Amino acid sequence: MKTISAEQEKEIRLLYERYSSMVYRRCFSFLKSEDDAWDAVQDVFMKLTDSLNSIQKKESIYSWLLSVSTNYCISKLRKKKHVEFEEEIHSCGTDKKLPQEKNMVIQEVMQHFLNPWDKKIRDVVLYTYFDGYKQEEIAEMTGMGESTIRRHLTTFKRKCSQSGIQMEDLI
Repeated sequence: MKTISAEQEKEIRLLYERYSSMVYRRCFSFLKSEDDAWDAVQDVFMKLTDSLNSIQKKESIYSWLLSVSTNYCISKLRKKKHVEFEEEIHSCGTDKKLPQEKNMVIQEVMQHFLNPWDKKIRDVVLYTYFDGYKQEEIAEMTGMGESTIRRHLTTFKRKCSQSGIQMEDLI
């Protein structure tokens, strides 16, 4: 474990107090479990502790935390898919969608629709559908205009609809 100074510890504590609930919401939206989400928050802040000195712009910590928490959760879901998903399929005799199935579908949508798109569009979609932010809040966080945000969301919804996917069914 890396040794940190008292000043760095204080900074991490302040960042945790300020951003832990935001990281939790992001993680919970992916993991759908309070315990897993809080574990993810702890891991994300451990990564922040290790990376704090290398983050050039301290004002970009918010974006860094969102990005790391998203990547962490996607990685966690991929690992979970291999361990738990098969077991659930074989032990469940119902046609209802399992939480793991929903997570896999969300991952597929993200990979299919979001990865080819610009980071700004991916962020708008994640902020809207996974974090539940309003367009005004997203505009404030990203610096984009609300009309740009609406255009990105409309384009994304249209592409989903053309593929027979309704975002409301997934999230």
